[in-house]
Amino acid sequence: MPSFAGDPRHERLVAVLVPLLRRTCLPGGGGFGGSYELRLAVDEAEALGGIDLIRSAMRKAARSLGWTRLQTFGGSYPQVAVAGVVDQREVPQEFAAVVEDYRMGRMRASAEVVSQTLQDGRRRAVPGSVYVTTQEFRAAFASTEGVPE
Repeated sequence: MPSFAGDPRHERLVAVLVPLLRRTCLPGGGGFGGSYELRLAVDEAEALGGIDLIRSAMRKAARSLGWTRLQTFGGSYPQVAVAGVVDQREVPQEFAAVVEDYRMGRMRASAEVVSQTLQDGRRRAVPGSVYVTTQEFRAAFASTEGVPE
């Protein structure tokens, strides 16, 4: 992967991503268990600098939060560009129950949204879903328009 050191697009993405990644770490979880995924139109990802630059920015933002073991993933496909990062550090025992309860709660919330959608046919966004995180990212990035690099 090429180096993006000194690239202002990279630094801007890192600045936008840090607070978004931080928010995925639940209160009381010691900063563990975060993850973030974006699904963008291919031309939108290219306008940001491409998937490689976005993944690199995710990696740098995650490391700035202390995510020393992490995984990034992504690629460009005909219809969508995908990029994500996952905190893969072992969760210390003191935070394990909180992190596990949170993960289970998210799964229950997703199942509930699917159940409601099947009952009444009205589509809903699942809190924390990739649809929601992508919209949050777009809004956060847009709020930096015109801000000097």
